[in-house]
Amino acid sequence: MRKFLLFTILFLALVGAVDAGYLLVQTVSGKAVVCPSVPVGRFNLNQCNIVLATIYAKFLGLPTAFYGLAAYLFFTILVLYSLAENRPNAVKLLMYLSGLGVLVSAYFIYLQFFVINALCFYCLTSASVMTLIFILSVAYNLKYYSIKGV
Repeated sequence: MRKFLLFTILFLALVGAVDAGYLLVQTVSGKAVVCPSVPVGRFNLNQCNIVLATIYAKFLGLPTAFYGLAAYLFFTILVLYSLAENRPNAVKLLMYLSGLGVLVSAYFIYLQFFVINALCFYCLTSASVMTLIFILSVAYNLKYYSIKGV
């Protein structure tokens, strides 16, 4: 079960990296992002280009997708390190960093719903993946390592 959880987190980190990588390549090259048309209440998930054209799509001069890609690749390294070396601190660090990622994702979701008034399929996918990684890393740490006294 330990390895199953780690491989699941690894898979999710790679999904997140592909998601963020696609957004990064498209924004850096200036190409439009192709999004599926899925209605969500008064929104539609095909509004990625509207979201990516806002001031919120960059941080310190770099696309936010760059930071997402870096995070997911770092998560991949942490999981691989934990699989190879059986290091509990790697998954503990993953838990903290993905928790931070969930907070950042929540902020971006807030912006999409209440400030930008547009939804991005890939942004919501990334937020979902980040949340799942956080939940699984918490479950992993609770099951296999004591996280009290952290």
